Amino acid sequence: MKPQPGSARSAVARVRGLEFRARGRIQDLLQGGHLSAFRGTGLRFREVRSYTEGDDPRHIDWNVTARSQTPFVKVFEEERELTVAFMVDVSSSLDTGVGRVTVREAAAEFCAQMAMACFGSQERLALMLHSDRLELWLPPARGPAALSRLLREVAVHPAQGRKTDLGAACDQLARRLPRRAVILVLSDFRDDPDRYGPALKRLGVRHDVNLVRVEPESFHPLPDRGLTEFLDAETGEQVLLDTSDPALAEALNRAESDRLGRLDEIARKARAVVVSHHGGRETIDSVRTLIRRRAMAGGAPR
Repeated sequence: MKPQPGSARSAVARVRGLEFRARGRIQDLLQGGHLSAFRGTGLRFREVRSYTEGDDPRHIDWNVTARSQTPFVKVFEEERELTVAFMVDVSSSLDTGVGRVTVREAAAEFCAQMAMACFGSQERLALMLHSDRLELWLPPARGPAALSRLLREVAVHPAQGRKTDLGAACDQLARRLPRRAVILVLSDFRDDPDRYGPALKRLGVRHDVNLVRVEPESFHPLPDRGLTEFLDAETGEQVLLDTSDPALAEALNRAESDRLGRLDEIARKARAVVVSHHGGRETIDSVRTLIRRRAMAGGAPR
């Protein structure tokens, strides 16, 4: 019997289907023990100790040495553990769509394939769902149970808020990740850039930030269909527009171009990589694009 929409059986079926598709398509992305684009930060500071013969003079801690009048060196250790955190916008605007899947379903598919790739290299996975409030926080964890819960929450967790506050979400995530991490921000980025831009820049100071702009299948700012009623999913406001008006179409296209330009500018300031993922497209292609761009940008947290 086919599961009824909204039922517990439907939710389980959706999550299992999501995991099955992701597992089948991600294998060719795994290279050795890690994804080529997502690597640990190399060395991290552990402690200072007294200088002994043979120590590298470049590691001398001159501040401690000056205070103690005895040479001290910094000791580093290799950092192998990498946290990959997914920050997913679940506001009402992502419940829209013009094709086979909603924007949120497209975001869930992307998360599933990327999380599956990271699971293959034993990274710790974290998840933050947000709207205009914190909806859910799953601390970094590894293992099959952590992966399954992440996929389940991304796919079916009910959102309490309708609007979006990306800036607050960035600041909350920064407080929850004291160590460097790879962060994937999935959203339609239709929040006010002046609100989330500074917070995203602060997040990029410590972390390796990657922005995934999720859009509906065959997205176009204004389809030519004459008088059409539009509903703002976040505010509930209804507007009647003449979609055949060329002046209106030009203005909306210009506004959309300006919005994407602002996003690219914000990403540069945050040292972030930006990719677009459209519902209905092969998700694995978007994942490959992100990994290639991350590798070209350096691939590791700074």
